[in-house]
Amino acid sequence: MSSNFTDDIKKVASVIKNGGVVITPSEGVYGISCALNSETAINRVISVKQRDIRKGLIVVDKDLSYLNQYIDRDYLSEKNLFLLEKYWPGPHTFVLKMKDDFHSVALRENHSLAVRISGFSVFQELCKYVGEPIISTSANISGNMATSDINQLDKVVVDRVDLVLSLPCQGQNIPTTIFDTTTDTLVRKGPDWRE
Repeated sequence: MSSNFTDDIKKVASVIKNGGVVITPSEGVYGISCALNSETAINRVISVKQRDIRKGLIVVDKDLSYLNQYIDRDYLSEKNLFLLEKYWPGPHTFVLKMKDDFHSVALRENHSLAVRISGFSVFQELCKYVGEPIISTSANISGNMATSDINQLDKVVVDRVDLVLSLPCQGQNIPTTIFDTTTDTLVRKGPDWRE
């Protein structure tokens, strides 16, 4: 599959809405994205990355308006709620327990989902036009290095997606924070993280 490059966020959003898989900039590196509700697209992302699905995927949105109804708040402590309010929007991912009526290939084995409410303007715009959360995982074959330089993207990955959004990454040089609210564990410390 041959890829096209564009700087048109609306065009990329249209591809995502129609079940496509794209490469987008993120806070730190380029990522592969698709719609949260497209099982076929999520399976393509996993195939493109050659990733073990048990490692999970990150879901990105502009706010919680879509996911809020599915988050199982019985599993969120006051500390967790404080951290969510303190760090969102921003480059911080929280693993959240989801209600039983939420279904997605992106769910982890314990019915949780890794969620980031991003402050990055490209993600904000993209999610607005898509109208639902998107999957975001680094645009590389699992085990290979990710990149923030569009010219260094793996040609194999580029050829396996439908479109590449050629806008620059935000410039963050360390991975985003991941905090697991289901175990109260800091999995990975990112920028500006203080509990």
